[in-house]
Amino acid sequence: MTIKRHPRIAVAAVIAPLAFLAVACGDDGDGTSSAASDPATSSSEPTETTSPSDTTETTEPSEPTGTADPTGLDYVVDGVWHQADGGTVDLPDKDYYSAVIWNDQLVATRPDGEVFAAADVFAADGSLVDTFDTTYTVAVNEAGTTIAWVDTEGVVMTAWDGDEVSIGTVDLSAPGETIAYSVAAVTGGPNCHEDVDGCQVFLNSGLGEPETFDSHGVNDNPVPFVVEFSDVSGDNLVSYVDKIEDAGSCGGLVDLKDPGSEPLWETCEFEAAQISPDGKHVIGLPSYYDGLGIPTLSVLDARTGNPTGQYSPEGGFISQWAWSTDGQVVFETYDGANWHLMAMAADGSVTEIGEPIAGEDVDHPFTLIQH
Repeated sequence: MTIKRHPRIAVAAVIAPLAFLAVACGDDGDGTSSAASDPATSSSEPTETTSPSDTTETTEPSEPTGTADPTGLDYVVDGVWHQADGGTVDLPDKDYYSAVIWNDQLVATRPDGEVFAAADVFAADGSLVDTFDTTYTVAVNEAGTTIAWVDTEGVVMTAWDGDEVSIGTVDLSAPGETIAYSVAAVTGGPNCHEDVDGCQVFLNSGLGEPETFDSHGVNDNPVPFVVEFSDVSGDNLVSYVDKIEDAGSCGGLVDLKDPGSEPLWETCEFEAAQISPDGKHVIGLPSYYDGLGIPTLSVLDARTGNPTGQYSPEGGFISQWAWSTDGQVVFETYDGANWHLMAMAADGSVTEIGEPIAGEDVDHPFTLIQH
């Protein structure tokens, strides 16, 4: 389908360094620290924490055990879209930093000007279907049928096969070097009209004041104590950050199916990131990190917050991460001379996808596709 575009207007807004948004989008490549990259105002009052069990044995980082079959994985490397069925499609020579699969189409986001971004929609054969403006990345629902974004006029947009609808607006102006709004997740759909399926869109703000919008006009944040949404699953699990300080961040997981309930767990040992497609695991990031990437990537049990698998590249770093549709964590890592695309199962077993790519530490040849 073709997205209706609003004319670009000048807005008093500044996009913050990439790392702030990258926490939710699975990318850390600008050399800032997790704690320091957010505004000081993005800190909630401490909450009573339910920590992961202390009785769980420490999970030792895994070593790669071989080469993985890339079939079933979608990813982009050096301008080529590697499709889940094994096909490859050449894309334009653009600096795409985020991508999702929407109704078998690739929606890839790239910088566009000094502030905002543009999203290109490609059909399965690689033909460009449409391009639309967005403040930052585009989110897709769990079924891959509905996308959401904030356009450059501050309109919260949703689209599905054959139609689109706005479900709210935000003010894109922000003081100092804070970011505008961006979409963290969208649930529901595919049709986002109020009288049909309905959708809910979760937004992050550089002011540390996340917002939600839904098709029924109920815009109360169901998790008012958070400062950042990390992810929201189709069955209403929410991973979040609720405290950001110089020493690191804290967060956890809450189940919205039981409104007003206590979080399933909270921790300051990990930063809860993306939720697996089956809702059984959560990507765990270090609660504090700086430099070009993170030193360790973990898989956490969604019900307890305990680690089930972990990987630390020797002498290198990890800079992108995303779940595959079959429940593996796919991530990009650099070893000092080569970039690698890896896959880690929930139990911590790690395999490499394809061949290493030689390059500098700022090259980032892979673009991972978020599901």
